[in-house]
Amino acid sequence: MLGLEWKDIDFDANVLSVKRTSLYTKEKGIYTDTPKTASSIRSLKVPHGVMDCLVKWKNLQDAQREKIGTQWIDTDRIFTKWNGDYLCRAAPSHFFHKFCDRTGMRYVSNHSMRHLNASLLVNAGVDIKTVQSCLGHSTPTTTLQIYLHTFQSAQARAMDAVAEVLPIGTKFPKTNIRIA
Repeated sequence: MLGLEWKDIDFDANVLSVKRTSLYTKEKGIYTDTPKTASSIRSLKVPHGVMDCLVKWKNLQDAQREKIGTQWIDTDRIFTKWNGDYLCRAAPSHFFHKFCDRTGMRYVSNHSMRHLNASLLVNAGVDIKTVQSCLGHSTPTTTLQIYLHTFQSAQARAMDAVAEVLPIGTKFPKTNIRIA
């Protein structure tokens, strides 16, 4: 999220592209690098509501840039400090904590939000390859290993739904035949 730049947003197509990541080490400070794997570089279609929020955020950021003039550091990042400079990795968590406190929502970590996103996709019946692609995992196996319980629950619900519409046990006589 901290690596996203305004040039990564296609407002006409509602597409957000993940091309870089923002990292921190004591030696380098905050720096930009490529994501962990080649499949982490991806483009995602996002809902209109998200794009509307991004447009509002861009307008606020542009107003801030104009207000502070030469103090603005032009990084092209979507999420920045007050002066356009890079945010530290802990900043999203701090902001979300404050938001939850203000709204009375229960706080969950950013990583938990990622898991929620994956679970919602699986429960909506999205196939494993698409979930893998959305999350940026290198293989479907990675996604299955992490979210196996979610896929199993979704599969069980699907089988229950099939059983509900089939006349099993209602039109056919019971027999003593056992299948080994």
